[in-house]
Amino acid sequence: MAKQNVGDLEHIRQNLESWLAVRLDKGSDFRLGELNFPEASGESSVTLLFDANWSGGTQRFVLRMVPKESEVFESHNLKLQYDVMRIAGQHGIPVPGLVAYEADAGLLGSDFYVMNFTAGLIPPDNPPMAFGSWVSELSADERATMWNNGLEVLASIHRLPVDDFRLPGMPESATDEPAAAHELVKYERLLQLGVRDSADPMIFKAWDYIRNSAPANGARRLCWGDSRPGNIIYQDLHPVAVLDWELASVGDPLSDIAWYFWIDHANSVGLGAEKMTGIPDYNQAYQRWSELTDLPIDDIAWYELFVMWRFAVIMEKKMMAMMKTDANFADFPNHASALIAPLLDKCH
Repeated sequence: MAKQNVGDLEHIRQNLESWLAVRLDKGSDFRLGELNFPEASGESSVTLLFDANWSGGTQRFVLRMVPKESEVFESHNLKLQYDVMRIAGQHGIPVPGLVAYEADAGLLGSDFYVMNFTAGLIPPDNPPMAFGSWVSELSADERATMWNNGLEVLASIHRLPVDDFRLPGMPESATDEPAAAHELVKYERLLQLGVRDSADPMIFKAWDYIRNSAPANGARRLCWGDSRPGNIIYQDLHPVAVLDWELASVGDPLSDIAWYFWIDHANSVGLGAEKMTGIPDYNQAYQRWSELTDLPIDDIAWYELFVMWRFAVIMEKKMMAMMKTDANFADFPNHASALIAPLLDKCH
């Protein structure tokens, strides 16, 4: 995980120490240790890990705040992230223990929230889990158990009462629009902000199809947004915390189930690796998800195309940000865009 620009870390640590001492009511000997970025995961909102010590106790926490300059998205609604996790936790979804949200951006440079640290294993992003990680070292049966346990948690999110999550700022399409309309507006805006001169023309060809063929109907449920194994903390192959809700919305959960599978495909097969054994056939898994949620999968081909196109746009924005420090990224291949064409053919 590359470090992000958040300003003076020591200034943040001191202000956070004073703020958290009051929230936890731990007394004058309450101290925070060094703030550290995670090593293997997390790339959008800022994540910082730290230990707190006081007489009679030690505990680890996680801070989430807004970067000074985002690589991809123009805004970050931390209050919405916090509230979605709070309500999901009340419904039994495994989320980190929440400490508090702070709206005053003057303290740390942005609004922020603090969570309890959850111990466990996270499938890494850098490098992806298929390239020599604790996940690739599992047996096929163990990996199938891990994968399916994550799938069951994903289905449980999609069974939640959607009205509980119609919060201020929650993205949702109008009732007379396709369920994915708000997502199309969001990613069209990113596309309009520009891509690299070397970007694959297939991105634009697919966009013409996607925006004109969005399914008119579809379920409306809470969508996690960044629904992938790399955003789950596991203990003994069971999810104990679902992370990173910054892309949460109300929409068709087919976008979540398609992202859950295709982000892994892009970051394994799309990068030249073999698909790891134990990961189920996608069509069988879609059917299993449908059985768990009692929701249809008729439009899954469109959502597979949409999420891979979405990933390609995100990768373009990330590589444009990286070009600011390394011009070689101007011609770096976008492995996500290479997977768009067969998915587009599948839709026709």
